Amino acid sequence: MYIMPFDPRLDTPRGARKPRPRTDDAPDSVCRTILDAASEAFAEKGYAATTVATIAQRAGLPKSNVHYYFKSKENIYAKVLEDIAPSYLSACMPSLDDDETPIEALTQTLIRMIRLFERQPCASKVFMAELREGARRLPREFFARWTTQTQQSLAGIRQWVDRGLLAPIDPEHALLTIWAIAQSCVSRGWQLPGLRSEAMDYDIAVSNAARLLLSGLAPAGRAAR
Repeated sequence: MYIMPFDPRLDTPRGARKPRPRTDDAPDSVCRTILDAASEAFAEKGYAATTVATIAQRAGLPKSNVHYYFKSKENIYAKVLEDIAPSYLSACMPSLDDDETPIEALTQTLIRMIRLFERQPCASKVFMAELREGARRLPREFFARWTTQTQQSLAGIRQWVDRGLLAPIDPEHALLTIWAIAQSCVSRGWQLPGLRSEAMDYDIAVSNAARLLLSGLAPAGRAAR
């Protein structure tokens, strides 16, 4: 079982991007440039519509260079997923550590997701688009880990609710809400262009989102901080 936070087609950035200049001939730097360009292309156009030529143009590299490092579009896509998958999984699952209260644990989950989307918005959308389409290109070991951690998180939230440490809410809805709030903090400017400034203050976005979360999940009779 896995839970999808939102439809990634709703928040892909619009407009063409300028090709990146090649600033370093080191293999690691070139590979990073290719993967960053590929993440943008896959996020905006989808897997099927993206070509190696498109990726090369965005990276500011000859198509032959892209083929030299990755051989095929399939290999590039697999590497984009491989890079973002562990970070996404770590960010989206609440800690069940007894050192944190349930509200603190869920708030930290929200903050980690916002920071991940802020740092890697395109790769995050590519990964979630893959999940939405059935995760066919994800390694089986990752999908097994995803399933296990999701079940553990849901069981933990359910236990918190049963103990009166959280408001009586369905655990799946709780996770979906956290993920949706996190995504909205980053993507709202793409959905509503007039709303986003050139320099969005993510600290304020995190604070406001955490306050909404605290207000909704705090158990009855306990004021949200």
